[in-house]
Amino acid sequence: MTAIVCGAALLGLLWLAWAGSNYIQLSHYQVSVERLPESFQEELRIVHISDLHGKEFGKNNERLARAIAALEPDLILASGDLISSRGDDGSAFINLLRELKGLCPVYCSLGNHEQILRMGTGAERYENFTRQLRERGAVLLDNERVVLDWDGTPVAIYGLTAMLYHYSGRNTAPWDGGLLTAEYIEEAIGRPQESELSILLAHNPKYFPEYARWGADLVFSGHVHGGVIRLPYLGGLFSPDLTFFPPYDAGLYSQGKTQMHVSRGLGNSVIPVRIFNRPDVSLVIVQDARR
Repeated sequence: MTAIVCGAALLGLLWLAWAGSNYIQLSHYQVSVERLPESFQEELRIVHISDLHGKEFGKNNERLARAIAALEPDLILASGDLISSRGDDGSAFINLLRELKGLCPVYCSLGNHEQILRMGTGAERYENFTRQLRERGAVLLDNERVVLDWDGTPVAIYGLTAMLYHYSGRNTAPWDGGLLTAEYIEEAIGRPQESELSILLAHNPKYFPEYARWGADLVFSGHVHGGVIRLPYLGGLFSPDLTFFPPYDAGLYSQGKTQMHVSRGLGNSVIPVRIFNRPDVSLVIVQDARR
């Protein structure tokens, strides 16, 4: 009897791990921005994805593309780790772009896995991936800024590329932002303009206080994979740098005028499971707080 119970428990755990890695969850958020230009008339629908890590949802990522298209986005933001640094050529994300068929503009930033490739022996793989990404119409923001006109409102999207040491644990990258500061960000990508809605793609959410101090209106991050295992009332269990109960693991956060959305991600990296933590496609609807 004990063996049967243990076997059933093991099967249940295996099913949870499988389902947690394969069934996409659509999340919906609304953010109200107070400091929007008067010209902002309509809502802005942003789909945020992150941390694909070579994961395929159906042939050529058809299921993922359908899930995104169903949310009717105006923009798609992909906040890094779209390719894995080990044994991945990035085709999962390229296939996704192909399946989206030019649905809407796609803007991407770099995560630590892209940085590992670029700065190590995977440089050629990185170059091939980013070349194909651009050929499929996506815009890669590598410490760069692009300004869109959204019904007369200038929307500036910044892509921040953090160095690999910014991803280290507490001993080398203090949680007060001691290594990645607002001044560092300003030197890398300039200062946000008051006349624009400023959106920052920054893969690592743990520097949120510095992103806010820099002056972003909206921040989109990932990296933490939702804490890998999500516990009721407690949230994500640990981050990739093995910090337990990371303060920014999933969903919306605010500090002053700045709001940050953290994606739970889509794929896996070092730890190949997700428990109570399904792959995340998030719709963030931006509205004017004055209306």
